[in-house]
Amino acid sequence: MAFLERLKNGWNLAKTSFRILNENRSLLLFPVFSVISLVLVLATFFGGGFFLVGDQIMQLLESDTSGQILAVAIIFVYYLINFFIIVFFNSALVHCAIKILNEEKTSLGEGVSFAMSKLGKIFSWAVLSATVGTLLQMLHNTGKVGEIVASIIGAGWSILTFFVVPILIYEDRGVFESVKESGKIMKEKWGESLSANVSFGIFHFVGILLGVGVGYLLMFIHPILAIAIGLTIVLLISTIVTAARTIFVAAVYNHLRDRPTSYFDDGILDSIFTQK
Repeated sequence: MAFLERLKNGWNLAKTSFRILNENRSLLLFPVFSVISLVLVLATFFGGGFFLVGDQIMQLLESDTSGQILAVAIIFVYYLINFFIIVFFNSALVHCAIKILNEEKTSLGEGVSFAMSKLGKIFSWAVLSATVGTLLQMLHNTGKVGEIVASIIGAGWSILTFFVVPILIYEDRGVFESVKESGKIMKEKWGESLSANVSFGIFHFVGILLGVGVGYLLMFIHPILAIAIGLTIVLLISTIVTAARTIFVAAVYNHLRDRPTSYFDDGILDSIFTQK
């Protein structure tokens, strides 16, 4: 399939995801709840200290052994809380999205209840993700070469774990088995998934530019107003893109498992992955 055709298909898949989101706007509450919960929990746990002493924590990584251990422990806990909250609400969103794709009724409460029933798996995945994140952060702090290597490994990890959440919460697999299965799918089949991600990335980038642009223009009126509105626009776009991308993942997962995909074009989904 030609590169431009692949991009076109990816763009159409992204648009379909946004269409579903537009018709089911309550799904946007999941990423909103995720952000709110993350801020509240971290503020409570750290008392806001992590954000104030972040530089000192990085310095501890370069100090003696005890200081390094403390810094690594703090970074790990920080990542663990982040990933647990994000994966919890992503799991709830995936479940509601799949119900919609199955043309079934669903609700926010049902999504949260489903995620609650998968707490053990969600926590296990959060632990693994936090471990990888901590190791990449440590590598990142070793210098320029470390930064580049960490970025490459991080990108590879994102691709490898593309389908982990739906596999983990819907199939009888552990965390490592889910990562292995996700990697197997991405290794054997390749196609519009990355093209669609490019489309989501474009939407996100344009949203950030819009927020920055509006904020810049409002600076001539009032700096605080400019920052507030600019950040609001960026956060709103990020919320929309995050929710739409999760719907896309749910749709592709359903298609791979021969389950209903409702709104999505069967022809595009049939060719979404090209057998290597």
